[in-house]
Parts: sequence; C-alpha cells; structure tokens
Amino acid sequence: MGVTERLARLVVETPAERLIAPALLESAKLRLLDGLAIMLAGSREPSTLIALAMAREWGGAAAAGVVGHPDRLPAPLAGFVNGVSAHSQEFDDYTRGAGHMTVSMVPGSLAAAEEAGLSGRALVEGFVVGFEVVCRIARGMNPYLFDRGFHQNCLWAELGVAAAAARMRGLSVDETRMALGIACSGGSGIRRNVGSMGKAYHVGHGVMNGLVSASLAGRGYVVDPEAVAGEDEPGHGRWGLVETYNGIGNYALGKTTAGLGEAWELEGNRTVVCFHPGSTTLAAAVDCVIELIRAHGIRSEAVERVALDCTPEALNRACYREVESSYKARYSLPYAVAVTLIDGKAGLAQFADARVAKGDVQALMRRIEVAVPPDLAHHVGPWEGKVNWAEMRIAIHMKDGRVIRGARSHAKGWPEDVPVGFEEVAGKFADCAEGVLSPARRDRVITMVRRIERLADIRELMAAVGAEGA
Repeated sequence: MGVTERLARLVVETPAERLIAPALLESAKLRLLDGLAIMLAGSREPSTLIALAMAREWGGAAAAGVVGHPDRLPAPLAGFVNGVSAHSQEFDDYTRGAGHMTVSMVPGSLAAAEEAGLSGRALVEGFVVGFEVVCRIARGMNPYLFDRGFHQNCLWAELGVAAAAARMRGLSVDETRMALGIACSGGSGIRRNVGSMGKAYHVGHGVMNGLVSASLAGRGYVVDPEAVAGEDEPGHGRWGLVETYNGIGNYALGKTTAGLGEAWELEGNRTVVCFHPGSTTLAAAVDCVIELIRAHGIRSEAVERVALDCTPEALNRACYREVESSYKARYSLPYAVAVTLIDGKAGLAQFADARVAKGDVQALMRRIEVAVPPDLAHHVGPWEGKVNWAEMRIAIHMKDGRVIRGARSHAKGWPEDVPVGFEEVAGKFADCAEGVLSPARRDRVITMVRRIERLADIRELMAAVGAEGA
C-alpha cells in the first residue's frame, strides 16, 4: 500500500468517535478559536480587502461566509479570502516540525463544512484528520523544502484542506487519493515574497486549491493515484510530490507513516500559540524585553544601544534590518526589540504601518545590533534534533553605564511555558475582534466554539463572525 493510499484510508476510514476524542476535540477548539481570531484581525488589512474586491467581481454561488464581512461567496473564493486574512498579520500558531497549519486548516475546513451545511461535530472530524494528514506529509519533507526556497504554507494548505474537505464531502478512498493527487500539483510559494502581501496570498491560494481539489475529485477527476511518493524508476512516474519539491532522497517518508492512526498530532503538545504578531522567532526576544522593562523600569530614551545574540535560523527567518512596511516589520528582530522598548508591548498596533512610519522606532533600530555568536552558531533547523533555534540573549546598554541582561529560550504560548488553555486564546480572540465584532457578538462566538461539538449547523457560527448587522 502506497503512502497516498494509506493517507486516504486514514481520512475515510477513521471512526468518527476517534476524531472527536476528548484531547483531539479540545485541541481542535483552541485551533478553531485562534484561527477565527486571526481572520478577524486581518479582515481590514489591505491584502484582504484587495482579495475580497476581486472575489466580489467574480461572484458565484453564495455558499460560504467571509469573516468580518457580510459577503457570501463560492466556497473556494471564501476560503481564499479568509486564508489571506488569516495570514495577513502573521499572528497564527506554529506546529513544530510541521509549519503554520491552523492558518489554512481553519479557513478551509469552515468553507467546506459551510458549503455542505454540516454540524460542528462534522467540522471537527474533517479538521482533525486534515490536520493529521498535512502534518504527516510536512514532517516527512521538512526542513528541506524551506531550505530550497519554498514558503511551504501554500503546499500544506492544499494538502490539508483537500483531506479535510474529502472527509466532509464523504469521498471514497479512491476519490480521496485523487483529491490529494490534484493538490500535489497545485503547490507554490517562494520565500522571496516573505515580507510582503505575497505570504498571505500563499495561504489563501493554497486553501482555494485544496477546496477545488476535493471538489474535482468528487466529480470524477482522475490523476495519478500515488502522487505523494512516486516510484523508483526512470520517467515521469518517479517524480511524485516529495522528490519533485525536495530533490531525490531529501525526505523521510517514515515520519509520514509511522504510527499512522495511532498517534495524533493534535493530541501532542507541539503547537506554539502566538501572542505577538510577527515571525515565531521574534516572540522570545519580545518577551525577554518585556520582562526586563518590568524588572528594571527601563525607559527607551535612556537606552544607549542594544546587543541581541540569536541563532542563525532565527536571523535567517527574521532577517530584515531595514523596515519600511508592516510586512517587513513582522520579520525584523531590530524592529521588534525597538518597538517593544518604546511601547512596552508588541501587539497588533505595534506592527501596523502607522507605527512603522513613526521615526522613534526607526531611530532606535539603528542602535540595535543583531549577531550570531559562536556558541549559538550550531543551532540550525526548526527544532530538528531537539535544537531550539529561538534561543537568544539580550544586553541593553543604558546611557548611565549600566548593562541590563536577559535571555529567553521560549515565549508565552510555547510548549515549554505554561500550557495555553481556552481562556488564554479567548483573550487573544477578544483583542482581535475589537472594532469588528460587538462584545455581545464576540462572546457568542466564543461560546459557540467552546461547545462546537453541539452546534447543529456551522453556518450559525459563520453568521456570527460576519459583519455586524449582516
């Protein structure tokens, strides 16, 4: 049995009771609430508004809602807009060794469930199994894909959403193999576009393609049934997903299939919840600065300069030393440290274009030095081999001669910290919903997600996260 077939059988044949087991259900609720939060936060971003304007022009069946707006669109278009919205703020969670999964799995699963008029319980089933499939594939292909220049969120979105939609559409094993195979042909996303609207496009594009893949497969569209792995022979058949994207031999399919159906990603404690917008690598530095401000009463005007030591992987991801937009600010260690020192926090407002444009942050950035010291130079790879690439140290040199030092190896929301519960994510949701939903509507959404397995029709939830008055 090939890898694609084994994954398809997991999607189709896993009993519903297993997919709503208590640990899976509670983890799915956290991911769902976090996903809705970041979609609300991004619903007014320029990238989202441009995507929505295009989708309105195209029109079509009113099958699925757009978070933060009154529109109803064809499911693939709604998934596209919501995917762009979800990733426009770089505020989504991160599953270690796999990638940013919630950012695509929530918009895609909601669109598929809403189009079919399914219950909250059916949504959870599709979400959990789709999340599992894509994390399995990702673990088999990471970190090679990123190192080759791909921003893999697009590819992960297509595969995970295709699997979730296949489950929710009731596709057969063979149809699900086709859905995964079609999704294998739709991958895209280049790292050059990180730090621009392109990164959010990767997610929206992937969500849309995943929904299209399942829809085509359900209508009889046929592709190669073993598209994930390919075969060890000359010719076209060799070039399945893993070798096409990673290069010959640069993958570990054993990670994709080991313990399949027994150990589930969402039952583990490997997802990092983000409480500061921006690259995951920024969070430890931000939390360290906040701790030092509180402990020592640091005022930014008394700071002479700052030295930040980090790992090569952190600098590789949060690489921008000059920042002219919110997009690059979310990938800049100097910006994150500077704005936190001045404002005492690093929330949505600190990474907005209006804040980036103020001269105080830019001036302080020029006095922040980021370097990779020899003792951190071996920290390479996203938690590969249990190496923490976000290890960092900071030294704040004050004008009065003091040097205030701190270090962090993790941030709030990381598995090493106190485990994040529903109430903490609900607090993040409230922040993200401000200005978009009324307090009453906000609280209603939180309650619906808390009881998602009892929700008879997912369209009730989507109506609640639409524009006020809709």
